[in-house]
Amino acid sequence: MDTAAVARAAGEAVRPYRARPGSTAPSLLLHTTTPLLKAFDGDLAALLSGREPHDVTTYVEARSVYLGTPDDLTLGRTAPWAEAAALRGVPAVDIGDLDHYYLTHALLLMAEAHEERADTPLRHVIDWLRDRPDAVVRLYALDVETQIFLLWLLRRTGLAELATDANSPAVATGWNRKNHIHPTVADARAMPASTSELSPEELLAAEQRLGRAHRRLGLTIPVLPGYTIARTGVDQDAFVADVLDAAALLRTRYGLSRAALKPADAGDGARIVGNLDLADTDRLAAEARTAHAVGDDHLLEAWVTFLTVSLGGEETGARRVPVVPSGHIRHGQVAEGLTLQMLDGYSWRGNDYVDEAGWTALGLPRDAYRTVRAALEAVREAFRGPQSVADGSHGGLVTGGIDFAVGRLGGAFGDRLLVGAIDFNLSAHGAESLRTFRDRAREQAIDEPYASTRVFLPPADRTLHQMTATARSMTVPGALLEAVACVPRRWGMVAATGADPAVAAARAEALVAALTTPDPRP
Repeated sequence: MDTAAVARAAGEAVRPYRARPGSTAPSLLLHTTTPLLKAFDGDLAALLSGREPHDVTTYVEARSVYLGTPDDLTLGRTAPWAEAAALRGVPAVDIGDLDHYYLTHALLLMAEAHEERADTPLRHVIDWLRDRPDAVVRLYALDVETQIFLLWLLRRTGLAELATDANSPAVATGWNRKNHIHPTVADARAMPASTSELSPEELLAAEQRLGRAHRRLGLTIPVLPGYTIARTGVDQDAFVADVLDAAALLRTRYGLSRAALKPADAGDGARIVGNLDLADTDRLAAEARTAHAVGDDHLLEAWVTFLTVSLGGEETGARRVPVVPSGHIRHGQVAEGLTLQMLDGYSWRGNDYVDEAGWTALGLPRDAYRTVRAALEAVREAFRGPQSVADGSHGGLVTGGIDFAVGRLGGAFGDRLLVGAIDFNLSAHGAESLRTFRDRAREQAIDEPYASTRVFLPPADRTLHQMTATARSMTVPGALLEAVACVPRRWGMVAATGADPAVAAARAEALVAALTTPDPRP
C-alpha cells in the first residue's frame, strides 16, 4: 500500500485510548522522537555549529520508562534506557540498532528482517501483544513510520485492532505543528482596506479567522500577531520576500518593532531566532535564507516582553523567570491545572504545576489563568465539533500540550497585558513526566499538591542509580523527590513535591545542585 492507504488503514485499525478513572491496561512503551519535528535536523545543526546536541532521540526513549510499571513492556536500545528499565523493573526488549537516529526506522528494518525469517527481538513483542489484546501502545507520535509498524504488528499478532494513547493519524500528521496559528502573508495582504480602521484587538481577531485552524476547525483562541510563511514549492527569493512582507505587516498594522522567526515543525525551541529588529531587512533576509534551506514553513511572530515570576529557594537563589504557561490534553480531557515552563533560552527545562490558587499565590493575574484554561477547552472542543468531521480529525485529540505567552507587546497594544497561544505540541510531551509524578505522589499518600520537574545536564559519570539514591537522601517526611531519567552530558530530569509551587521548585533545584557537584550525596 502507499502512504495514503497506510493512513486510511491506521485510521480504521489503530484507535485512540481514553483511560477511565480507576481503570488500567498493560502498556507497550514505544516512545521515540518523530521526523515530523525534525529532531535529527536540529541535533545535526547543533553539531555543525559547534554546539552540544540535545540528543533528543536518546532522552525521549530514556524518560519514557518512567511512565511504565512491571506490568508493561518497553522497547529501546540505549544504555540510559536500559538502566532506567532495570532500575524501575519494567520488562524490556532491546532492539540493539544504534545506527538509526529514529527508533521507528530501526523497527521497520527489523520488521523487514523478521519477514525474511530472521530471529529478531520482535518475536517477544508479538508474543507479548498476543497474550494481552487489551494492551495500550504508548507512543510519542503516530507518524507514518509508526503507523506502518503498528499495522505490521497487527498482521503478525492476528489482532483486529490496537489501542494507543496517541492522537489519531489526522491529528498527528496534520496538526502537530505551528503553521495553523496565523494566516499566510498572502491571505493577510488580501484583507480589505477597511481593516485599517479596526482596533488592534479586532484586527488580530480578523486575521486569526484567516488561519488554517479557524478555517478547518472553527478554532478561536487568543494568539499573538504573526504570519505563516509557506515553504513548500516556494523558491528562496519568494520565501525571503514573504518574510520581509510579514515584517512590514507587523510594523504597519500593529506598530511593532521586534519579532521571532520560528520553524513550524520543530520542537523544544529548536531553530527559533528571536528578538529580531523588524526594520533590519538585511538581517531578516539572511535569517530567511537560512530558514528556507531547512525546508519547513515558518512563522514571523510578535516578540513578547514576558511577565516574570519569582521561583526557587534560598539555597539555589530565587530568580525571576518568564511566565510561559502550558496546558495539556490528557486521555482526551483537559488536564487539571497548568504548568509553568522553565526555559533556557528557547529550550524547555522543566515544569512547575499550578492550580488557580497556586497561580495567584505567585502574584500572577487570575484572569490570565482563566483565559488559558478557557482556550484549552476551546481546543478540545474544536476537535470534537462538526467541522472536525469534514477535516477527518474528529475525536482524534487524545494528548498534547499548548504553550502560551503572558506579557506585553507594546506598539498599538501599549502596556496592555496579553495572553496568546505560541505553540501546539499535539503529541506526547515532557510535562507528562510531571503529571505521572503527581499521580505517583498521590498513590503514596503524599498530600503536597504541587510539584516541579527540572531538566539539567548530568556530569559524564552520573547514573540514574546515583540520582535516585541522592533524591532519596534529600527527601523529607511528607514529600517525594525522584529521579526521572539520566543521559550523561546530555539530559537529566528530577521531580519534587511541595506545599506550594515555590517550595516544589526550590526542592527540585536543590536536587539538581546536589547532582551537578563532583561528589553527589550520599
